[in-house]
Amino acid sequence: MPNMRTLFLLCLTAALIPGCKKRPATAAPAATQPAPANPTTDLPNLTIAVRAYVMTQGKPPTSLEDLVKAGCIPRLPTAPAGKKYAIDGKKAEAVLVNE
Repeated sequence: MPNMRTLFLLCLTAALIPGCKKRPATAAPAATQPAPANPTTDLPNLTIAVRAYVMTQGKPPTSLEDLVKAGCIPRLPTAPAGKKYAIDGKKAEAVLVNE
């Protein structure tokens, strides 16, 4: 029997799958400030996007930029100073690593 966390992630992933597709290009907003770094929310959101990408594309993304190109996320989140977001291919999840 799946635990509540697994069930929640599956439901959330299923909700994201329709949104993970090519979207028409739009003009970039004029000089918007990037959001402040928040790995507490960014990591779970990136992991959901990575898993949605795998489910829709049939393969893991080669980089986080692939998630933006596929329309899984609108833009890459800002990482904390000295860190960067990366993909753990074995677990199909986002991780925070040193630059």
